[in-house]
Amino acid sequence: MAEIVRRGCLLLADISGYTAFVGGVELEHAHDILADLLSMVARELCPPLELAKLEGDAVFCAAPGGDSIGGGALLAKLESTYLAFARRRRTVALSSSCRCDACRRTPELDLKFCVHRGSFVEHEVAGRPELMGPDVVLVHRLLKNTVAETRGLRGYALISAACLDALGISGLEPHAERVEDVGEVQCGLLDLRSRWEEHQRSARSVVSREEARILLEADVSAPQQQVWDAMTDPAHGMRWRVGVDEINEQNPPTGRGAGTVTHCVHGRTTIDQEILDWLPPHHYTFRERNPVGECAWTVSLAPLQDSSGTHIEWRFALRGGRLQAAAMRVMAPRVRRILEQNFDALLAHIRALPVARAA
Repeated sequence: MAEIVRRGCLLLADISGYTAFVGGVELEHAHDILADLLSMVARELCPPLELAKLEGDAVFCAAPGGDSIGGGALLAKLESTYLAFARRRRTVALSSSCRCDACRRTPELDLKFCVHRGSFVEHEVAGRPELMGPDVVLVHRLLKNTVAETRGLRGYALISAACLDALGISGLEPHAERVEDVGEVQCGLLDLRSRWEEHQRSARSVVSREEARILLEADVSAPQQQVWDAMTDPAHGMRWRVGVDEINEQNPPTGRGAGTVTHCVHGRTTIDQEILDWLPPHHYTFRERNPVGECAWTVSLAPLQDSSGTHIEWRFALRGGRLQAAAMRVMAPRVRRILEQNFDALLAHIRALPVARAA
């Protein structure tokens, strides 16, 4: 059968720093972390891209149907994939109860993209389909670039001029790479790591102690991670939440975190909680609509100065405006009593856990 020449975008998403990361750490956990991150990247990219193959620590994709993805959509997909990768990297590093070097050094990993547009054919090699052609070779050679050395960037997208021109993308920082047997390749450079840092600064959503309408706090002798698990795991919640009959959780593809919606069923009443900010095991913020109206919560955890346990804070704020604030003056004693019942139940649950002792 004659091979069909296709033309379109070719994209490589490469987890950089993996060779240095894997040296001297626990191989089993290192490869589990890599597999988890690669799977997440592939899910984020496909669709609209089409997975060609996994290549060690990289994901190779092509745009089906030639120019089926536009310039704006491509840039948005690169940014959203990088943000999902960075969130997942942060979750692995901060949420894992494992203290091995592989989990601890996960922040050393980063993600870079190389994108080119050209021609390629699909050819069967050893019973598996492979994309082949000079442009496939070129996009792979662009991975071995000088961006880190000359620009000091780790998380970025390097997009060839052929792709920029075809998709009408402009405004990127110019950058040139010399490629063997090809010569100088003009490209555009997109700094994705700075987008993540900006996103982190703008995405923080925390109810402060000063803003809190009700503040509950206590010290327990349990470690911070154990307290975090007791607070966030629905299986734990069923054991300490007062009057709850069922807890259902809907998570985004990257797992429990910002965007998770929890449905707490209390008899005929269901209270929906949406997580807005998630920084394990330090704090999380969620909003909910309960009988009082729209509210926001921040749960904050901090290690005690002598490292003997954890300081817990529940900060409860109103989000329903003046009418809600006026009604709260009447309802405050009852609301506080309900919150204190749940807070005391949480403390009792934590203190009953195997490694915890009352502080």
